[in-house]
Amino acid sequence: MTVPRLTIDANCVINVFDPVRDSATSVDELRALIRYAMENKVEIAVTTRLEADLLRDRNEMRRAKLLSMLEMFPIVSTVGRWDVSIWDGDVFADKRTARLNDEIQQIIFPGLTPADARYSNKINDVDHLTGHVIDCRDIFVTDDRGILRRRDQLRHGPGVVVMTPAEALAHVDHIVLRSTPRTLPTDGISPDYHSRALRGVVAFDYTNNNHRYALGEAQHLFETMWSKASNVAIYAYTDAPSIDALALAKGAVAISKVTDAEAFDYSSRVRTANLGQIILWRNVNGLYGATRVVGIKDDSRGDAINELIFEYVLLPDGSRDFSGSGLLP
Repeated sequence: MTVPRLTIDANCVINVFDPVRDSATSVDELRALIRYAMENKVEIAVTTRLEADLLRDRNEMRRAKLLSMLEMFPIVSTVGRWDVSIWDGDVFADKRTARLNDEIQQIIFPGLTPADARYSNKINDVDHLTGHVIDCRDIFVTDDRGILRRRDQLRHGPGVVVMTPAEALAHVDHIVLRSTPRTLPTDGISPDYHSRALRGVVAFDYTNNNHRYALGEAQHLFETMWSKASNVAIYAYTDAPSIDALALAKGAVAISKVTDAEAFDYSSRVRTANLGQIILWRNVNGLYGATRVVGIKDDSRGDAINELIFEYVLLPDGSRDFSGSGLLP
């Protein structure tokens, strides 16, 4: 699993290591993120500007304590500034980083001048975000309301994903949950509507068994769910408990032609599959399966029965490529 790379803002560091302050926020969430970091499930870093922020703390004992805590975090560089940067700590600005720094400043502090109140703190905020982008990190974590108000502009401009500690924790919780394999129960699944094999062909009445047909078992269980559309198309749903998401593999004419299952759109609860089309299923363990619609019968359109016929392949090893040997054509 590729772990999320988080950059923690100065206010978060101060909150978690000085939680008795009246203004401390998100302490429990930040501690949970640090526990994840200690378990190597997330990477937390700070920028070189954190030290400059802490050095302004008027509480000498707290300042010394917080500065000593810096050693527990990886430190990433930001754009260099005279009288602020330390030797070998930051990077010299080139045209790209200078434009980036200016763009971020215009988003969060438009019209900022050295005469403005708390100018140095605001410049440090800009540099925190610049260092985050320079190091290609995933999420900037902050409780700073000013930055949070500009999160949409930061995302659509320089591409900074900003989250509160609570939002970042929920995001990491979801990733950890998906990366922890779960054995999914099959006790209540009717054997008449269940194929345990990793590949095969299925034919069943899609109006029976609550519209479900189960494939695989244990960690690689997929409870596919379908409903009537016509005799040339059928609806597929994510509603079964073992299914996380599904996608229509547009353009793929055979399961073996899907080489990257993750490349498709999994944003909808329901997709319509025509004859010959492929539905990709992702279960709650993050594993992928593929079903190709081979035949559809609809008793409201002249057929004697309702029936769906599909061929399928499951990938139990966590891969996304269905082109391997031995799979259906």
